[in-house]
Amino acid sequence: MEAINSVSRSNIYMQLAQKRADLANIDKKEQEKTTQESYDKTNEVNNQYNQKDYDLVLGKFKKLDTETKAHEQAHAANAPTTTPINYNYQVGPDGKLYANGGSVRYDTSIPEDEGSANYKLEQLQNAASAPNELSAADAQIAKTANLNRMLLQSQEESF
Repeated sequence: MEAINSVSRSNIYMQLAQKRADLANIDKKEQEKTTQESYDKTNEVNNQYNQKDYDLVLGKFKKLDTETKAHEQAHAANAPTTTPINYNYQVGPDGKLYANGGSVRYDTSIPEDEGSANYKLEQLQNAASAPNELSAADAQIAKTANLNRMLLQSQEESF
């Protein structure tokens, strides 16, 4: 009987060990599930945050691109140019190029005829100051064109 009890006890201990192992596996799976859910929630928040940041940065790139192109086109529309508009580009977060600066090369040759010269200098001054927000270069060009026009007018008056 003692041998049977010993076998029974062994079976009982084995079954208990198996149950404990099963419970440990269940606990482990529950812990992994809880950890994964927590990670997913954190990542979901981070993904939303990252998407908001991405959209914000991309919007800034697009806005600067639009403003830059409008600014340079306003310059080019008001006076004769020698070359097409030259844009400076930067790669945005989506891999596309966005204009972040530019320049317009004006035809600054002064005609011999005083009336034409005066008209051209006025065009240059207006073209340089055409956009609402002037850069330092824009202001300098407008100032130089105005000074040259004033010089031309003073020369006309002295003759």
